[in-house]
Amino acid sequence: MKIDRFLAKPKKVIIGGEEFEINPFTIDDMPTLTKMGSKDSKISSEGIIEAVFKVFKQIDPECTIEQVKGISVEYLTDIMNAIGSVNDLDVEEAKKKLLEKK
Repeated sequence: MKIDRFLAKPKKVIIGGEEFEINPFTIDDMPTLTKMGSKDSKISSEGIIEAVFKVFKQIDPECTIEQVKGISVEYLTDIMNAIGSVNDLDVEEAKKKLLEKK
């Protein structure tokens, strides 16, 4: 089918020195992406947390939002770079907003 070429396909990324295969976001994830791009740092931070949770749910389906919220900020660059590369997004502004909240 012609639409198949537009469907999300998994890509390999490195997070914390380990390789994982994750899927890009889809149209269904637009609410999270919209939050990530918000000028309101609280809303943007919520979107980033949702995005990170989606990534880690792919890595470990049993992970919880509480576990994701406990991930060390030292891994934030790797995580955001992985999200950006898989989704072809510029996440620098999103990272800045999250760090402003901390």
